[in-house]
Amino acid sequence: MITNVYVPLGVEGFELCHPFHEGDFETLNMQIDGTPRWQKWSPLQMRLVNEDEGKSLSESDSPWLGSHALIFRQRALQQLGTVLKAHGELLPIRCPDVELSIFNPKIIDGFDEEGSSVLRFSNGRIMRIIKHVFRADIVVGVDLFKIPNLRVSPTFVGDRFVQIWNSSGLLGLDFKKVWSSA
Repeated sequence: MITNVYVPLGVEGFELCHPFHEGDFETLNMQIDGTPRWQKWSPLQMRLVNEDEGKSLSESDSPWLGSHALIFRQRALQQLGTVLKAHGELLPIRCPDVELSIFNPKIIDGFDEEGSSVLRFSNGRIMRIIKHVFRADIVVGVDLFKIPNLRVSPTFVGDRFVQIWNSSGLLGLDFKKVWSSA
């Protein structure tokens, strides 16, 4: 079984979703980290950004905040809800006129730090991953995950997630392949 791992990317020309309060960008960085939050979650106030430099942005099934914090409309949840719930938790956010959820994926310790190419801070912590290598015995068959090696990990997605997204006609995300088990 060949598995590919991808990082989701927001597609240019589609709407964004940003915190209403500037300080909540960092709050989201810290809270969407794989730690179960449902019990004590307090939905953050968010806002859709529908215009950029005077140009209207198209509606997205995943209004873009970043690969570390994927946000989904109900249409995406209807197609991907089972997969998402199997690999993390969907947390409500407050946004005027639209029902949105933010996805908090589980942490999977499947990153092969030795086999990967990384840039490090002076304290040894990983700053950036240049070339991703994952442990196939851990990530094969996992549809979504974050890794513990980064302070703010992107959400990594597998083939099944990408296939469902594309075959369902969902809009607003593209996927960059960062690793293959082949």
